[in-house]
Amino acid sequence: MRAIAESAGVSVQAVSLALRNHPSIGPETRERIQALARKLGYAPDPQLVKLMHHLRDRSQRKITSTICFITTRPPTAKEAYCDLLLEGASEAAQLAGFSFKVVHVEPDKMTGSQLQRMLRARGVEGLLLLPMVDLRPLDALLDWREFCVVSATLSVPSPQFDQVVADHFFNMFGLCERLQAAGYRRPGLVIYAEHDKRCGYHPTAALAWHGVYGGIEPTRAHRLERLDHAALRRWLKVERPDILLPAHDELAFELRKQSALTGRLPIVSCSVRPSPDNVFPFLGNYDNPREIGAVAVETLARKIAIGQRGVPANPHTTLIRGAWVNGPGIPPRT
Repeated sequence: MRAIAESAGVSVQAVSLALRNHPSIGPETRERIQALARKLGYAPDPQLVKLMHHLRDRSQRKITSTICFITTRPPTAKEAYCDLLLEGASEAAQLAGFSFKVVHVEPDKMTGSQLQRMLRARGVEGLLLLPMVDLRPLDALLDWREFCVVSATLSVPSPQFDQVVADHFFNMFGLCERLQAAGYRRPGLVIYAEHDKRCGYHPTAALAWHGVYGGIEPTRAHRLERLDHAALRRWLKVERPDILLPAHDELAFELRKQSALTGRLPIVSCSVRPSPDNVFPFLGNYDNPREIGAVAVETLARKIAIGQRGVPANPHTTLIRGAWVNGPGIPPRT
């Protein structure tokens, strides 16, 4: 690094910052230093990188950087999954020595330049994207080249950042295996079409696999735009499910209200959420949102440490597996 500094006519500190893509070094100087480093064959020593990480980790209680959690959900919106994800992210940020703030963005009211100025004024280096109100591209929201970014949601179709999300295929696959072992043969998945799309169609794909190769009878999922009694009645008559699999608790509660229509079929939630007193209203799969938030912040911390800013050319996805929750017992198949 001293040799690079001498050749470039800058300080060793400037070289260190440039190689980590720190915004305090101008883009032209940064590119010149990085090109010179490649020419001279510079490569970081992995043992030294490990040592520096250890030294920084020992002083993690010291506030070292500022990160923002960005969402389009209003502050008054309460949803167990989102709240638990935020709790996990907040705890991980504190442990890593970050100061952090949740920024509720209204894309139709706040221009990108306003948000950009606000983040600059606060010295923000990293951004964590939380679950949004709806599927919406955020390409024009910011100049993403200035920030290290990780997404903890599937509700941002573009830009595509490194993301940490629930493993919806594995979770649904394991749920079907449990139901098959309990004697059920025609599980009926009920899912909003937008939610299925947001999940990469993994829930319906896992159910379809089991219907073809897994030993259960193939059933067509009830994909809906809104809950319609007539459409639900037609689907029940054609597919004849022996158990209902709502995509999440909100749908599960709605189906429970329709007991006269569903014939009191047992209900297992594909994404169960605890109540404020930590009681699960249904049995089913728990997505581990706290762990998703924590791992997302850990991923963001690594990106900040190496100065990996902007939209990656090859974004990576970390999948967090869920856990089976034994709520009210599943009745035996009749």
